Amino acid sequence: MTPLQQLTQEPLHEKAYSALRDALRSGRFKPGQAMTIRTLGKELGISATPVREALQRLIAAQALQLQPNRTVIVPILTSSRFQEITKVRVRLEGLAAMEATPHLTAADRKQLEALSSAMAEDIAEQRFADYLAHNERFHFTLYEAANMPFLRQIIDLGWLQTGPWLNALVSEGRFHETANTHHEEILAAVSAHDAEGVKNAVQRDILEAAHYLARFLTDDVPLDEAV
Repeated sequence: MTPLQQLTQEPLHEKAYSALRDALRSGRFKPGQAMTIRTLGKELGISATPVREALQRLIAAQALQLQPNRTVIVPILTSSRFQEITKVRVRLEGLAAMEATPHLTAADRKQLEALSSAMAEDIAEQRFADYLAHNERFHFTLYEAANMPFLRQIIDLGWLQTGPWLNALVSEGRFHETANTHHEEILAAVSAHDAEGVKNAVQRDILEAAHYLARFLTDDVPLDEAV
């Protein structure tokens, strides 16, 4: 497993929060995994205090859960909770994608193309952790172009809670066959300056992963159609 990047610049609590946030979004941690201040501090190269502050912020955002014994863990989602988050993600990430399309620069498009190519290589070489990291960067490169900070903040909350579950897809062979298909559709729509097409491709991408993930959750509530 790739270690977290060590932090050297102030303010350390903000750096720690950003590092742990990005790690959760990209599936670096798994559902149910315990988070210890000592271990995280060692990986990040910082003291306990900024790590503790970062964990408290993530607990407040419901990205982490404080157990009665004071252990901090990555939450276990129920199907009903996952269904709710998926419905919100489909709508809001579709909106962000549509709003972003007219504002994408040549550099943005080049970055998206590079990330899609990297994901194709990751799948071919079975580097699933790298695939998840590139997938997170692909989506947020797109959404940030919308320049809608409040919308971006809400989207971030959804990824914080669902990102760890993407690890379950490593054993889902059918998903691997199509894991990069919708990213290619997004790129095609971006090249055509088709904002509606970008929105639709992003929504299909979210829904396909959600349907594969549904069987790994902790109750038997079916995942309804989210659009």
